[in-house]
Amino acid sequence: MNPGAWGGITAYLEYLLAMALAKSLLYLPSSLAYPLGEGLGALIYRLDRKHRVIAQENLSRAFDGQLSLGAIGRLTRSTFVNLGRTVVETCRIPKIDRDNFRQFIRVQGYENFHKAKDRGKGVIYITAHLGSWELLPVASALMGDPLYIVARPLDNRYLDRTINDLRASWGTRVLAKKRAMPTLVGALHRGESIGILIDQNITWKEGVFVDFFGLPACTAVAPALLALRTDASVLPAAIFRSERNRHTIVVGEEIPLIRTGSLRADLVANTSAFTRAIEAFIRREPAQWLWVHRRWKTQPLATRRQTERATCAGPADVT
Repeated sequence: MNPGAWGGITAYLEYLLAMALAKSLLYLPSSLAYPLGEGLGALIYRLDRKHRVIAQENLSRAFDGQLSLGAIGRLTRSTFVNLGRTVVETCRIPKIDRDNFRQFIRVQGYENFHKAKDRGKGVIYITAHLGSWELLPVASALMGDPLYIVARPLDNRYLDRTINDLRASWGTRVLAKKRAMPTLVGALHRGESIGILIDQNITWKEGVFVDFFGLPACTAVAPALLALRTDASVLPAAIFRSERNRHTIVVGEEIPLIRTGSLRADLVANTSAFTRAIEAFIRREPAQWLWVHRRWKTQPLATRRQTERATCAGPADVT
């Protein structure tokens, strides 16, 4: 490795520190690894004010008036603790194999996958940063259906390469976002399966605005565009933590495609339907979603102008 070529000594030291933690979490017994991960999550909750506030603001928006300040605080802390557990499980992926994964991962609704697969048009899983989401493609590969997944490269290239090696350990194909579309189209035409996370904010040039918890959220159109182009089946899927180290993967029924003859209208309508399925998963276990991400950062131009006018008019009462 050449620290000078890949971001300098700071990035390399960050990588070494992360690898030391990862190796510890891998080799420690689970009775020690999980408390360590949970403790780190709770500590970051205390120290990382920026992301703690983001999570609290997001929860307040999503559950407008439905949650007390105390409930929001508890959900926020649970989000950080869940992230700590997820880090533990990501680091322990090398311990997972075909003989043991069913001891801690069960699957509901896999018949929906088989039904979709039999169509021969390929399968698009839409999913979210929910539960221990890195285990989803691992489980799919171990059940005989390795996925193509799209991942945004991490800023630290050492860590990016390491985590992608983990993701690919059982046959998952990891694609960079900028070059993914032709490969995904080809995979679907061959009847293969892909997985796409659709719960994160993107720029208005890359997506469309659809309701997410009653608020306009800029959302990727790639799943809708791929489905419309290839006639692939779209299945919502998520993994939920049922106990500290027990998980349930839920594969939902195929979401019927909407075709009106207008590509723009179809992209919006189908993306809206996909997002409703993801929202339903998150509402099921809100403490397990990634509330620390600014999901509603990108806003429609009209909304931004209204906000700017309100800001220019002076402070308003906040309750």
